[in-house]
This record gives sequence, C-alpha cells and structure tokens, in this order.
Amino acid sequence: MCSSSRHRRWPAPSLLAALLLAALPLAAPVAAEDPRPIDFEVTVVHVSSREGGVQASERARRVDSIIGSQIKYDSLRVLDFRRRKVPLNQIGSVTLPGGKRFRFRPMDLSDEGVLVAVDVERSAQGDFRIPRRKPFVFGGQRYQDGQLVILLEPDY
Repeated sequence: MCSSSRHRRWPAPSLLAALLLAALPLAAPVAAEDPRPIDFEVTVVHVSSREGGVQASERARRVDSIIGSQIKYDSLRVLDFRRRKVPLNQIGSVTLPGGKRFRFRPMDLSDEGVLVAVDVERSAQGDFRIPRRKPFVFGGQRYQDGQLVILLEPDY
C-alpha cells in the first residue's frame, strides 16, 4: 500500500510552463545600458605648411581655434563634416580621404565623459574618455602635402 504523502500530484503541464516563463525575467537580469544613441560630430581637416590660410567657413575657424596652438600649419581646409548617432557598443564610421576608415565605438557613458574606442584603419588606435562637447583631436595621417586631423566631439 502506498501512503498519500508519497504520491504527490504535479501541476498540470500548462501551469508548470506558465510558472517557468514567469520566473525567466528573475533568472536572467539584463544589463542596464543606456538605449539612447550618443550624438557625435566628426570633422576631418587637411593642414599643411603650404600658404593658404584658414578656409573661410565657420567650421574651419572653429577648428583653427581648437588646434591652432597644438599643431603648426599655414593652411587649413575642412574636407568633411559628419554627424553620427551611435548607441553604446556600436560602431560609427567615416571614410577618410584616401580610403581609410575612421571608426569609433562608445563603450561607457559617465559624468566624466564617454569612453570611446578609436581606430584609424591600418594605423592608430586607442581608448579615450572624451568629455561632453569637448573635441578629441586625432592627427598625423599623411595626406597630399600635409596631414589629416580628425576632431571627434560627443554630445549627450
């Protein structure tokens, strides 16, 4: 003879499935990442020692005010300006004159700024924390009779 305590009735399969599905959110917490994309401005300029001055545009004058004390040049031209919205851990990209790609991936957002992995194809790379609306200046790529300078500016 079997006692009734040894024979337990299991819930119906549909009830068991419902209980398991209800427990799934508790079992696998989701990482709290900010779903908003981060706005970036990417400005690509050509600087050289050839006479020519600063291109007559508001953007060129702004770049000159930022890099003029850091880099020596006699000529500055804006070659490209792009706005990109890039979510955390996604890659933003701009094709540079000459065909190389400038890629950047925001990895972390904090009060101190956005941590960005930066890569110029077949050249340089690094991780940098960039404060809001403070351009990061990345230069040195040889181009024509001078060099390319890239400004990456986050706004969040």
